[in-house]
Amino acid sequence: MKSLFTVFFALLIVTGCSTQSEGAYPNVVSLNDTLYNLTVDTVTPDNIGNQLGEVKRVAKVMPKANEEANDTPVGSKLFEIKGIHPSEAIAVEINGTYQKATLNGPLN
Repeated sequence: MKSLFTVFFALLIVTGCSTQSEGAYPNVVSLNDTLYNLTVDTVTPDNIGNQLGEVKRVAKVMPKANEEANDTPVGSKLFEIKGIHPSEAIAVEINGTYQKATLNGPLN
């Protein structure tokens, strides 16, 4: 009985500790053939540079074209962050706040 409890407990730990479910994707936006992961970091308005684009479509899984996102509303604007090259990170305006998005990799 004790070994059955140990096996059950181990199985519970292994299956319950997963942080992402199968098929889960990171929250990303695409711009200029590049994917960016949205982070929890915010950017202050005084660090916002020129507008680079805006989200035009929402992809069901992962973006396949520029200016798409998989969990960011259509119309969200994409900006430069002063002092950071857009190849490293951009800012995404969501509901009046600027969220930092960092380089993920090439779009395709």
